Amino acid sequence: MRALAIALSLTPLIVVEVIFRSIETPVEEALDRDPLVDLSQLQPLFVQNEGASGDRWVIPKSRLNFFRPDSFLAKKPAGLRRIFVLGGSTVQGRPYATETAFSTWLRLRLEANQPQTRFEVVNCGGVSYASYRVAKILDEVLKHKPDAIVIYTGHNEFLEDREYAEIREMGALRRGFATVAGQVATVRWIRRAFFESPRPERLMPGEVEARLDRVGGLERYHRDDRWRTGVERHFETTLRRMVERVQAADVPLVLCVPASDLVRTPPFKVELPEGLSEQSRAELAGLWAQAKDIDASEADRVQAAEGCLAIDPNHAGGHYLLGRHLFERGEATSARSHLMSARDHDVCPLRATASIVRSVTNVATERQIPLVVTPELLDQRDWRGQRRPDGLPDPAFFVDHLHPSVSGHQQLGEAIGDALVKMDWASQGDDESDRRYAMLVEQQMAGLKAGYFARGRQRLAGLRQWAAGRAGQELPDLPPSAP
Repeated sequence: MRALAIALSLTPLIVVEVIFRSIETPVEEALDRDPLVDLSQLQPLFVQNEGASGDRWVIPKSRLNFFRPDSFLAKKPAGLRRIFVLGGSTVQGRPYATETAFSTWLRLRLEANQPQTRFEVVNCGGVSYASYRVAKILDEVLKHKPDAIVIYTGHNEFLEDREYAEIREMGALRRGFATVAGQVATVRWIRRAFFESPRPERLMPGEVEARLDRVGGLERYHRDDRWRTGVERHFETTLRRMVERVQAADVPLVLCVPASDLVRTPPFKVELPEGLSEQSRAELAGLWAQAKDIDASEADRVQAAEGCLAIDPNHAGGHYLLGRHLFERGEATSARSHLMSARDHDVCPLRATASIVRSVTNVATERQIPLVVTPELLDQRDWRGQRRPDGLPDPAFFVDHLHPSVSGHQQLGEAIGDALVKMDWASQGDDESDRRYAMLVEQQMAGLKAGYFARGRQRLAGLRQWAAGRAGQELPDLPPSAP
């Protein structure tokens, strides 16, 4: 009787829930407005191909503004080893494409080591995709029987507008309850009807809307340590959840530390700090103008940069100019500190910060995940071009502020293959496999169409305009470093 009474009392609520679910718009807004909790409005990346067969999962044309075409068989063949590679535009191989991305070199390396095995590497790199969007793709690909997953993410965390004040004030219990409640259509209707404006400003769109894609987008970036810290904490939370999901599925995982150019890339925006007196602001502005003056002597510019840092220790421009000066003198250790600070205090951060790099390293260590330390992998020459590392990734391995060159992608693909070998997931290579790999690389490069690299250079020009042109404060460069 008690059970019957409870069932009867819940019947009206169940009926109301069914009604709201039946009338709810199919493309629904985010169940939880902050992406730290949910991005449920995102559509799947893969759909079954049209036609009677429906034998493949494909990336549809509607997603090709952000992804490159890729697909895989719906029914996985026996003996096939399937790897999904997830991340942003670096994974995709920009400014070129997947044909020269590290996913391709990884596949060729594995095929050279194990010619009797068929390998399939599916590239899920999305342009401007941050970790919280990558996490949604991860949830999807885990349903497609992966044999291994590779994640390279961290550069795009600052591209989209996000608000953390409300979510920071929530405790873990309240945040969890809000997530569960957001799954109930009745709760969503009550929230929209009585507690929200028709279109919340914090709604995350179904696809990326980067700040720099908008007119005046750079003006939306300001020195905001609280917001930056929120972004960095969000990244670590998301990465931990991704690792936990992969390990729960018992799928081998390789993490990659994001790498970027520190030497040839100045900060994209420099801004004076708040709280300075008028006198200090005027003095700092004058010193900064002198530091940027290419007609001034190098000694005067260095002195001015040091003056900027004396007033504002977090002045990204001062750090960069001083770091480049030290780099050109061969003082790599001192230069590295300043160049990293220039990256980390960039008001428009388009490269993974030191905090994000630490998060990747710490999570991999704590969860015992194989880690490819890309900054060290691409650090092979010193400032004179000698074959020895100096603590800074070689600028020659980058085509812009963060995208590796083709040779950089080859280094990365081979290193990921080595990581899989150490996991006993793949066979160790030998001299014969090295020869097979060299032949496969040559065939891959020879098979590229004539316009492939020309289109890549066009994309690179557009990317540089997008990243640096909007900044309006591109720093004058010092003499080019060693090739």
